[in-house]
Amino acid sequence: MLVAGCAQPPAPAVSRDAGSPAQASGPRGTLKIAWGREPETLSPKFLGGSGNGEYQWTFNSALTFRDFSGVPHPILAREIPTRDNGDWVINADGTMVTTYRLNPNAKWHDGTPITAGDYVFAYQVYLDKDLPIQQPSPEPLMASVTAPDDLTVIIRWKEPFLNANTLGFQQLIPLPRQVLEERYRSNRSAFPTGEDWTTAYVGTGPYRVERWTPGVGMIARAHPGWVLGSPKLDTLDIRFITDGNAQIANLLSGEVDMINSPYVRAPEAGIIREQWGENGPGYVKAWTTRTAYLEFQFREVANWQRAVTDVRLRRALLHSIDRAALAEAVNLGFAPAADAFIAPSDPLFPEVDRSIMKYPFDRNRASQLLAEAGWVRPASGGLAVNAAGQRLDIELWSTASQDEENTIVSDNFRSTGVNASPYVIPAARARDGELRSSFTSAGLNGRTIGADTFVWTTENFPGPDNRWSGSNRGSLSDPEVDRLQKIRLSALDPDENKQATIGLLRRMSELIGAVPLIYSVEVILARNRVKGPVGNYGPQEGITWNVHEWEVID
Repeated sequence: MLVAGCAQPPAPAVSRDAGSPAQASGPRGTLKIAWGREPETLSPKFLGGSGNGEYQWTFNSALTFRDFSGVPHPILAREIPTRDNGDWVINADGTMVTTYRLNPNAKWHDGTPITAGDYVFAYQVYLDKDLPIQQPSPEPLMASVTAPDDLTVIIRWKEPFLNANTLGFQQLIPLPRQVLEERYRSNRSAFPTGEDWTTAYVGTGPYRVERWTPGVGMIARAHPGWVLGSPKLDTLDIRFITDGNAQIANLLSGEVDMINSPYVRAPEAGIIREQWGENGPGYVKAWTTRTAYLEFQFREVANWQRAVTDVRLRRALLHSIDRAALAEAVNLGFAPAADAFIAPSDPLFPEVDRSIMKYPFDRNRASQLLAEAGWVRPASGGLAVNAAGQRLDIELWSTASQDEENTIVSDNFRSTGVNASPYVIPAARARDGELRSSFTSAGLNGRTIGADTFVWTTENFPGPDNRWSGSNRGSLSDPEVDRLQKIRLSALDPDENKQATIGLLRRMSELIGAVPLIYSVEVILARNRVKGPVGNYGPQEGITWNVHEWEVID
């Protein structure tokens, strides 16, 4: 149905003149958007979870960003550090130095110039273990951040980091010293709370908060001092609408101009396309950046089903899932089943696909593996039991956004004799890290594909020490996975990096601690008056990376 809309749109032209003045005519027009999540904070480092990328790019800017094709461009930096220009030095012992030269025209929302000291201050804050930093990487890899002058940031690295010269989404985002430093020094316990992070937020992005009505929405106004020049749109009227059906109704009625993933995906896109037809009042764009995956619990939790620690059982469960049918039901044919955490468009995909272990839909094989693990189904059918006559109880957790996948996968499990029951986490507790990490046996989740977003390492365990923010919720731990991921993030030699990636994804397919089931479809549904949105490059969450180029044309 959406074939025409699924082709990757070309990347828009990106202004490389960071000092360009605002347009002569100035920004104009209002874009009405429905987003499904009201943020708890506008700080990129204090906020995690699906759907937050939109706010982070709207109200904040990084040193660099990546366009739809993944090509990096400078924003707050005047240029990208390279070995050729001398701003990226790699020492013989693996340590590195990157020098970022800031654009002198960059200003905070309150008009104060952005300086290198703001980065030094931010680095100190992000390493503070007493603060709820949701996105702790890559600051712990840095040995120091210094400011020899107001426009020069020097980062010394303890070890190689592949993206040291293209720090972007959620990486060393500056903090306004003029607003926050005194508060941090005098009252650290209250530092991460309050209106400085919400209604009075002072950021670096193309838009600033003008009005925020809790539970309703916010008005964002163009930041005239933004480093790339004033945005084309004067106002973003952002509505907080959590229900996908309500978002569709608002779009169809013209109450809003645009809605997008993660709160609407292929089913909603199909409804809109059917309503609008080929030459209707709007358009659909669709692309793939994420996987929906199944993970297992390796940590002892309340009501834990420790049987899932047997790899034979995990293999049996995978063989019982009809991934092709799951992809068709959830994605309407716009994205296929997935076997590894790599995008089909990635140049490495063919080699990874040949290297990994796969678990095709095969109920007979699933039954054989269950029996090998000690769970036998009676010849007459029914539920599989062990030698003690106990049933194999598998509670499958998910959020409401994956309730359809949960129902289908639970049915697949039951078809091979597993006593599977779906459990949908209450919406009010969807951000509760401790609860989300306490699933009893198996859980469904979703994650953007990319080296920086691979989380199944020992250092990413959730727990009280990190306020349950670790994204390795099933606590999968494997020394080889840890080793290969470290190489993947640090190897500057392309072949070494390639081999580490292939080896890591092969090892993950053998362990089955976390395994993708299908690729997830991302969509933009907009009325024809909206020009500019194109989607996002996978590891860089948020379609608003180019919000300064958006406009409305009537």
